[in-house]
Amino acid sequence: MLKNQRILVTGATGQVARTLTEKLNANNEVWAAARFSDQQAKQALEQAGVHTVYLNMDDQDMSALPDVDYVIHCGCNTFPQTQDEALRQNAEGTGFLMQRYKDAKAFFHMSSDSVYRETEDPAELISEDAVLGGFSVYAPHYAMSKLAAEGVVRYQARQLQLPTIIARLDVAYGVHGHGGAPMALYQMMKHGMPYTRRRNADSYCCPIHEDDIAEQVQALIEHAAIPAVTVNLGGDELVTIEEMITYLEGLTGLTMTIETGDQATWGMKYVDPAKRRELAGPCKVSWKAGVRQVLEARHPDAIAS
Repeated sequence: MLKNQRILVTGATGQVARTLTEKLNANNEVWAAARFSDQQAKQALEQAGVHTVYLNMDDQDMSALPDVDYVIHCGCNTFPQTQDEALRQNAEGTGFLMQRYKDAKAFFHMSSDSVYRETEDPAELISEDAVLGGFSVYAPHYAMSKLAAEGVVRYQARQLQLPTIIARLDVAYGVHGHGGAPMALYQMMKHGMPYTRRRNADSYCCPIHEDDIAEQVQALIEHAAIPAVTVNLGGDELVTIEEMITYLEGLTGLTMTIETGDQATWGMKYVDPAKRRELAGPCKVSWKAGVRQVLEARHPDAIAS
């Protein structure tokens, strides 16, 4: 784990990086960089001793950001409204951030498994060298901007001679932000919203708890290199969304209507954890224990048994 370092974390108030930021702060000087639209999250971080600094990924000049040893870049626009906005903030903005920190010890870039093209068999194991070119139904401009960002990151790692690692995140969940897919499913159940299952196929994923993300990121950044290293970042267990729905129904006593269609509500992927395990070791939180813990923390009255 990182100790006695100066670390900048972008997206620190969000679902993916909030717990990471808090855990890093126990042994390091941590700066949380964001636009801080959530003022309560900003105040909570400051009360915990985390430094905060304003960051807008539209800005070319990032000279006002503090000098640090490591950069963990988790911030991004997950619902860009146009392709220009997506490329400007998620790809170009990342390039300017790397330029600002060209002298850092290492740069961690959080990407997404949405960059992978969907496979004919949703249970097919997807390794880091699989075919790229994915599409996010819920945010049409997102996946392409994350792939474009990876190209920028790879270029800047070589151009700046900045040790870099790119992690393609699968299904993250936890107590912060919107809680991830399990909590979205719970909300859908609670409000009577149906889930659409892909015709003749389940949706596979490798959910990863926020505590495991915090540990894995710290271990992975030690493997940053030139050229940039790319690794999948998901949990060790293969789970279907349909299986997750059944588990949540058992916990809460609620039921979900499942419809069928050409595309699932979420097009999940089964990302190969082998390289990640080799670099950073196994995850520690099983998905069922993690989902129950998060549900109890976010919705104390939800558990029926």
